[in-house]
Amino acid sequence: MIYCPHCGSEVNEGSRYCSQCGQQIEGNQQKPIHKSEDPEKKKWLPIFIPTSVFLLLSAALFFVYTHEQRVNQNVIQSKQEAEDLALSGHFKEAEEKLRNAVDQRPNEEALASDLRSVQAALDVRKEMNQIESMIENDQLQEAEKQLEELEETIQGNDSQLFLTFVTETNSLNSKITVMKINQELNQMTNIDELASRLNELSGLNLKEAAQVREKVTEKMVSLSTEKAEKALSEKQYSEAISSVDQALQYVVNNQKLLQLKERIQQEKTAFENEQQQRLEQAMQQAAKDELKNQTDALEVVSAQVRKDEFGDYMVTGTVKSVATQIISTVTATYEVLNRNGEVVKTDHAKVYPIYLNPEDEGTFEKVYYDLKGDDYSVRVTEMEWLVE
Repeated sequence: MIYCPHCGSEVNEGSRYCSQCGQQIEGNQQKPIHKSEDPEKKKWLPIFIPTSVFLLLSAALFFVYTHEQRVNQNVIQSKQEAEDLALSGHFKEAEEKLRNAVDQRPNEEALASDLRSVQAALDVRKEMNQIESMIENDQLQEAEKQLEELEETIQGNDSQLFLTFVTETNSLNSKITVMKINQELNQMTNIDELASRLNELSGLNLKEAAQVREKVTEKMVSLSTEKAEKALSEKQYSEAISSVDQALQYVVNNQKLLQLKERIQQEKTAFENEQQQRLEQAMQQAAKDELKNQTDALEVVSAQVRKDEFGDYMVTGTVKSVATQIISTVTATYEVLNRNGEVVKTDHAKVYPIYLNPEDEGTFEKVYYDLKGDDYSVRVTEMEWLVE
């Protein structure tokens, strides 16, 4: 009897292929194989060999499968941990996790993509640290320019990681705004300009913003007070109150400004009362002056009669203007008295100059050829004039 050397099955003599396994049977193998004396051993041999091969292959496959499963689990865990770390801002630790995962699965594009995103985030973090350093060193223009470029980079990246930087870039922008306003504060001399900066600061939720807001309001109070005090010294009360009210729009209930406004109003009231009193007094004085100018504008300084060398008598007199306005065309009416006090002549004469300013003096004279005797005197009885 002949057996297949490959599977041990019985084959017919002269067959070139095994009917069971299909393997070719060499000529030198086509020799009868006599049954051994142990028929049980030959019975199990065809089953033992393939079973052993199967078990070995199964063990190898199980080992490979188990190993790959463990690697997959490690990679998945590392990827998840890296994502959590990256989203919480721990990019360096996330990078290490992803590097380990890529080493285990170098051909996994998703891992490589995540690693590139984390490395890009690390670059952004480094640049943000540089910008913060610039801000601390008051290099605000350079910081602002670099931040604008960084924001463009962030907006151009669709990775979820970069969304975490938006809040931080907003915070950096706020810091730059606060620092710039703080630097400009000393040069600001206008309430409206300060109000504009105050509006910018009002939307910034930063400790530094609160501090600069306080400085802006203090500057507002200072400028308003200075401007109001200057107007007050010039009796410009409405302007002074307006200056205070302008600042009070932004620093409501500021006690210093409220007290200043109250003082301005008090001084305004006092000034108006004083002005009213002065006006009334001026009106009264004007009425008195008008009455005096019309009825008592002149006083007689002197009036006399003297006899000249030709025996004629000359009446002369001096009058003084006590009016408050210019008067003109003054005529003096007088009486000539004899030694007994009897009026011997009544006459009038023009006073020169024609125009008399307040406190000016004018004179009049007239010659009489018909007076006889001696010892005459003159008494001015009336004067007439025009008020210019």
